[in-house]
Amino acid sequence: MNLSRDGWLQAVGLDADEVPHRVVLEGTWWSRERTPQRLEHLTDVRELAFPDIYWGRYEGVPVAFCAAYGAPRAVEPVHVFGSLGSTSVVQIGSCGALAPGMRSGDVMLPEVATIGEGASQYYGGVGSSTATPALVEAAERAFVERGLRVHRGDHVTTSALFAQPPERVQAWRAAGHRAVDMETSAVFSAAAHFGMERVSLLFVWDELLNDRTWLDAFSDEERERQRIANDAIFDVALALGVTA
Repeated sequence: MNLSRDGWLQAVGLDADEVPHRVVLEGTWWSRERTPQRLEHLTDVRELAFPDIYWGRYEGVPVAFCAAYGAPRAVEPVHVFGSLGSTSVVQIGSCGALAPGMRSGDVMLPEVATIGEGASQYYGGVGSSTATPALVEAAERAFVERGLRVHRGDHVTTSALFAQPPERVQAWRAAGHRAVDMETSAVFSAAAHFGMERVSLLFVWDELLNDRTWLDAFSDEERERQRIANDAIFDVALALGVTA
């Protein structure tokens, strides 16, 4: 689609002064649960003309939110709001840990994301894509202040959630990747294409080196750590602002 800025405004149903400063995307299966939880933090909320994309305000600042699962869906809001001039995008969600010492309930901040999905190529992404360093630094400070364990470093994004056999997990680990998700590299690629600042805030759910996934039982303490981290990633996504 090759729409002008006015064309995109008309398509999504926004006025020029309502263009969101930041876009928050959440990679999750549980959008019916997560969306109302996240929107409680915003005011003046309304769904835009494109389904499941919401507009609201946080402390008076226009914000867009979309629960977008997988790389192809995640790049769509980035494309729309990047075309409109939004200046930052924050990817949130869960990830699988690939490094020793990472525990469920920790936070992962990808700095470089290896492209293992098919959407990045359409936005010039080749090999890997990167976060905005200042936003990674600001996010780390925010999580540490909240008492959370934080990890930074190399990351990989895949398009096949269930195609993670032990040999692939070990290959990812051997390549130096600390975690894996379904959206980050594509969001970074699309955001870079539009000149947007970008960061990914992920809480660790799966401990893949220990062969533990979201299908396995976690202790009450672990589930509480997951809940705290899951709440914190959205709080920090909103508090980061447009620039660090």
